[in-house]
Amino acid sequence: MMRISLFLKIFGLSLLVIGPILLLGYILLEKSILLETRHQIKENNRLLMKELSSSLAIPLLNGDRLGVEDNIAVFEHAKGVLDIRVRDRKGHVIGELSPHHRMDDSQKTQSPKKPSDRSTAALGNGHPVPHPLTLHTRITFQGIPVGQVALSMSDAPYRRIREKIRETFLLLGGGSLALAFAGSLLLAAFISRPIRELRDASLQLIKGEFAPVRAPAIADETSDLVTAFNQMAGEILHKKLLEKALDRYVSRDVAESLILHPERIDLGGVRQETVILFCDIRNFTRLSSKLPPEEVVEILNSYFDAFIDIVFRYRGSVNNIMGDGLMIVFGIPEFLPDHPELALNCALEMRNSIEALSEERKRTGKPHADFGFGLHAGVGILGNIGSRNRMEYTIIGEAVNLAAKLQQEAGAGEILVTEALLNRIPEDKRPTIREKRSISPAGVDHFIEVYVV
Repeated sequence: MMRISLFLKIFGLSLLVIGPILLLGYILLEKSILLETRHQIKENNRLLMKELSSSLAIPLLNGDRLGVEDNIAVFEHAKGVLDIRVRDRKGHVIGELSPHHRMDDSQKTQSPKKPSDRSTAALGNGHPVPHPLTLHTRITFQGIPVGQVALSMSDAPYRRIREKIRETFLLLGGGSLALAFAGSLLLAAFISRPIRELRDASLQLIKGEFAPVRAPAIADETSDLVTAFNQMAGEILHKKLLEKALDRYVSRDVAESLILHPERIDLGGVRQETVILFCDIRNFTRLSSKLPPEEVVEILNSYFDAFIDIVFRYRGSVNNIMGDGLMIVFGIPEFLPDHPELALNCALEMRNSIEALSEERKRTGKPHADFGFGLHAGVGILGNIGSRNRMEYTIIGEAVNLAAKLQQEAGAGEILVTEALLNRIPEDKRPTIREKRSISPAGVDHFIEVYVV
């Protein structure tokens, strides 16, 4: 698409408005001057026509052609007179002062015209205008018509005025053009500055950066647009900050699902099937008692930093960080059939990451830690739990308690999973089972079959 600058649009619009106005004004003024000139010529020559008709009455009545010629010859050098024709009552030409024999200075460069052409003449612009102006009056003797005289006057006064009008309108048009050009530049600069700033701010907003756009000094529609843009940009940045904060607790796809479908978050609580994964450092109390607080925090952050990236990659949500352990949930806000498989694969990769990180810390002489894992799939109560001042979107119930107890039973590097979880994973996608155990966790009055993977 062809790009047309704002200046050219404003300048073109100015020309479309000014041009027709000047042209129409020129045409109307020219016609007005023409009518006024004709009227003035008639008024100025009324006495001349009266005198001429009186002097021609007797010669015309007597058929004295020579007398007629002598009377009209008197006006040969009269200013503005181009042609005089005298006709008798029958319309025959009795006397004539031909324009071929005398022309005013303005017509010397024009070719002679036939009598039939005396009613019009072409000016320099090609438009026909009346030329010359012919006045007619009857010749009477004692009230009896004896003939008619036609006096053709030069249109030089009109043409001189017309030239002055043309020069004036050329100057006026040139001035208007210059004024339109300067005004268009100023107006385009005034309008385009905030538009350019809005464009630049939009590009910065795409990059996640934003500085409020300065509103124009004069309050108008542009300033309203700038204000609305600043408010919109502020809301977008606020939303991005919320998304970034949400990304720290849940995976990206879960965060997007919550943002696009907030109705899936039931504020009152809902029963929902989920997969719960607990992991915890073995013998953390003994380890922390031997190390300074800074090293304890460094150990936790080092392992958790590796864990959380893995959790998000497998579409899990870090629901709680409990000192030296994590509670991870798969299936919120919506449970999918592949969540059990994802949860188990997540635990396996977390264990591999722990082993690799522990080996690296051993080589560098840093303290290391071992973790135990517990996984269970079941129905829990999902919702916002807490007080009016502090609430947490989490899941509670027997499934959560059982997964936590499995983690307590797991040894260093062990992943304990329930049969309920394993049955939700296709056989061809299950990992190798190292061992099957029957355990009786604290608070459970019966044995539970679990699998070590």
